[in-house]
This record gives sequence, C-alpha cells and structure tokens, in this order.
Amino acid sequence: MTAAIAPDLSVLPSGLLLPFHEVRAVSWDAAAGTGRIEAVRRNRFDDWFYGCHFLSDPVMPGCWGIDAVWQALRLFAAWRGLEGSFKPLGMEGVSFFGQIRPYDKEIVYSVDVLKVERDGGETLVTGKASVSVDGTPVYTIESAQVGTTFWESDGAAAPPISPVPPAPYRKRLTWEEFKSRKSFSPPEVVALSRGNLVIDAPNEMPLLPDSLMLEVSEVHALSADPATGEGEVLASRGNAPTEWFFSMNGGTKPAALLVDGVWQMIGIYHAWTGSIGTGRALGFERVELFGEVTPKDKRIDTRVRVLKSFRAPSGDVFVRADAEVFADGRKILACANANVGCHKNIRYEDYPLVSEMAFGGKLKIKE
Repeated sequence: MTAAIAPDLSVLPSGLLLPFHEVRAVSWDAAAGTGRIEAVRRNRFDDWFYGCHFLSDPVMPGCWGIDAVWQALRLFAAWRGLEGSFKPLGMEGVSFFGQIRPYDKEIVYSVDVLKVERDGGETLVTGKASVSVDGTPVYTIESAQVGTTFWESDGAAAPPISPVPPAPYRKRLTWEEFKSRKSFSPPEVVALSRGNLVIDAPNEMPLLPDSLMLEVSEVHALSADPATGEGEVLASRGNAPTEWFFSMNGGTKPAALLVDGVWQMIGIYHAWTGSIGTGRALGFERVELFGEVTPKDKRIDTRVRVLKSFRAPSGDVFVRADAEVFADGRKILACANANVGCHKNIRYEDYPLVSEMAFGGKLKIKE
C-alpha cells in the first residue's frame, strides 16, 4: 500500500532529480520517538544517468543513492508536519559493496528514523539506511541527518588556486604524457570524460562521468608521493544560474553532486598515478555540510588530500582521501575518508545488449 503523504510534495526534487517513485511505508512510534520510511525507485535501462556514467560501463551513480536517503528523511519530516526547510546536513559510515545496473528492476531505500531533536526553533532528524536492488543489499549508511540549520563551519579558507593557462584541446596525449602532467585544462577534462584524451590508454582506464554528471571543469594541481602514498588534487568547476539542476532542486545544487565531485577527483588521481582498471566509489566515513551552492555562486573549488594509496595483490588499487569544497571562497562541505577503488575486469564491454532480464548491459569478466 502506498502511504498517504502530505499534499505539498515540493519538498522533493523534480524532473531528472526525482529520487524515487513510491513510498511503500511510513510510520512513527510516538512512545519510542522513532520511525521508518521505505521508498522505491523503479529502475529503467534508459534512465538519463546511464548515458553519462560511465562510457561503455553504465552504473547508477552512488551519489544518487545517498541523495535518495536524504530525500526520504526530508519527506518523513514533511509527513510528520515538522516545520522548516529541511536540508541535507551529513552522513556517516557510508559503504558501497554493490552496484545498480541498467537491467536491474527495483531499488528500495529503507530508512530507520532514530531520533527527532528540537532546540528552540530548529529541528534535526537522524536516521540510518540500507539500499537494495532486486532484493540484494548494495549500500549501507550508519547515520544520515537532515535539519533546518546547517552546521557551523570552521571558517577554513579556500585553497589558493592558479588558473590553468587557456589552451584549446589540440592533440591527444600518450599514456606517459598524461601521467607526467600536473594540470588539465577544461577541454582536456572533457576529453578525458569521453575517453578521447589518451591515445594509447591501457585496456581499462579510470573514467570520469560525462555530460550532466561531470563535476570537474579544470584540474589546477596534482601531486603524489610514492613513498608515503599521499597526494593532493586541486580542481574547480564553474557555476551559473543556468545550471541544469537548479530548477529541479528548489534553487540549490544537490549536495550529493558535491560528494560525487570528490569521488571524481579521486578517480582523476587514480588515472594520473597509473592505476589500470575501472573506478568505483566505495563510500566515506563522514560528510558534513555547512551551506549550499546557489545560482549566485560563480565557482566551486575542491581540495582533495590523498591520505593513502594501496595496491592489492590482485592489482586493484584503493585510494582514501579527505576533501573540502568551497563555493566562492566559503566552505560548503567537508568529507573524511572518502574511498575509491580501481578494480580490474568489471567494465561492460558489450553494452547495450538484450539480456534475459531486460535491455541493458551484462557484467563481463575477462578470462
């Protein structure tokens, strides 16, 4: 049975950003002060994000899974009649151990509301969640929070970033040329996202999302210390009132896209340091939000500090990093221990194809 929800559904994003299609259950235990909401997304092989995430390797971006959990908590707050505009404030203990693919059918977001806290006119809702696809668990989230007021920032300053000298994309780079570069111009970043930048790339190379999902415009600086496994990435993205997401998300940029930008920059680091394989976001320890990106902002800067890079005996490479995101110089987001793995032999090389389940890709393991 679809639960009755408050009539004003403007609380949810719309259009391409609609997080789910049905709320199967919503409940509240007044004595315990806890609740639950279960929401469902009906997956389609032609969902818009499969065309740009990733080239020949279509999977649902992990950021939309975490966004759906935030949206479920916001909808729960609306259903409870809690007053105020509930904003995504953070998450802890996010683990991805599966993926959502074009031929999958049903994604279920199960969110247990652990507590609702009030302080004066402010409200904070905390829950934990799991995400499953066709009955198989793929993500777990130990804690997610939405509230009426952002966390107070520590006032950290945006990193000094020098613009990359403007240059048209004139030629493809060899694999060695690519790994020797310390920065990449906007045309080169676009070429990288489309698989056109490196002329002799290995059979599998970490990719960036393309089109609407590309969250990096310019890479200003890259550094790595092989002895310690540490490094840094500084990148930026322009922002304008005409961005595709503002009209679908109440005039603000989805916080989940800022998180995805962090994972994308770690993916660039994977490729630049020579990792061979397909990149996958694996989660993070903690994300905190101190504000939001609006149409007035001109530029988003992200600083990623690589804490550790580890190569497994299988050849897979895992990178763990902290990150900060700034909008026109003010700190918007902090991320602790974001993880991206570069795994071999998992790319869809035969997509699209008619499978037994539906029209979509088939996970192919090379012998």
